Amino acid sequence: MRGWRTHAALATALLTPAVVAASAAAAGLGPTTRVTVKPGSGTAQTHFAVSFRIPVATGTSGSVVRTDTLSVSGPRGTHCQSSLTRVLRPARKGKRVTLTLRPGKGRGGWCAGRWHGKVVQSEVLRCIPTGTHVCPALVVAPRTIARFTFRVKATAAPSPPAPAGDVPKFAGLISAVTCPSPGPVRPDVIQPGSTSYTLTWSAATDPVTPSAQIVYDIFQATSPGGENYATPTYTTTPGVTSFRTPDLVRGGTVYFVVRARNAAGHEDTNTVERQGTISCPPPTPAERALSGG
Repeated sequence: MRGWRTHAALATALLTPAVVAASAAAAGLGPTTRVTVKPGSGTAQTHFAVSFRIPVATGTSGSVVRTDTLSVSGPRGTHCQSSLTRVLRPARKGKRVTLTLRPGKGRGGWCAGRWHGKVVQSEVLRCIPTGTHVCPALVVAPRTIARFTFRVKATAAPSPPAPAGDVPKFAGLISAVTCPSPGPVRPDVIQPGSTSYTLTWSAATDPVTPSAQIVYDIFQATSPGGENYATPTYTTTPGVTSFRTPDLVRGGTVYFVVRARNAAGHEDTNTVERQGTISCPPPTPAERALSGG
């Protein structure tokens, strides 16, 4: 009995009030954290951007190490990927995190069907035993703090060649710019973190489909000419002439190509590529005053 009381007292001493409060708050969490997935539906090679805010701070806090793990699973199939797991980096409470889920190379892409995802939080006690103290055997059950779904569409059979004249006329992408906030230390270098790019173009025309009904497929790559035209990275709503990407990791160079697709599914074949660049508007007088400029 004395040994049991010693272990219990040691466990209580190791947990600070802040850690106990955080653990209690986390224990009351259900899968209520709001998660957004863009796009909500894609194909076997689509990159899905999953975004949500951290409800309880993760990492080391006192004697507790808290970790969030995101996992997704879909239908099983042959020559396709049916699951993926990512361990998230430590983050403060309220921080918005965005993860891009990509199918593994050489696996044939995602399996088709409805996919289910969740974020699970786990805790372990960080304790170093000594000659006089034994670490308590405390176990905190993992908690599911978020759930979400997305859909992978089956790959359609190749479309027959478009009839002559039934392809949109489109000049291609005009610009792909970003303005990190706060602004970069050097205007020619994208700093670490995340940022989104705004893509703009002029409306396409088509002999049959009105411009307001034309959609645009966006292809993204990390090297010049590296776009995979078999599968768009993003697809816009009809009639728009601009698109803002989900947050992407800053520090690397990205390239974009945009193609127009009419109501019959016929798409132009332009290869006008634009590199993502930094372009920030000049500061307002109020902003200059705040910065001391």
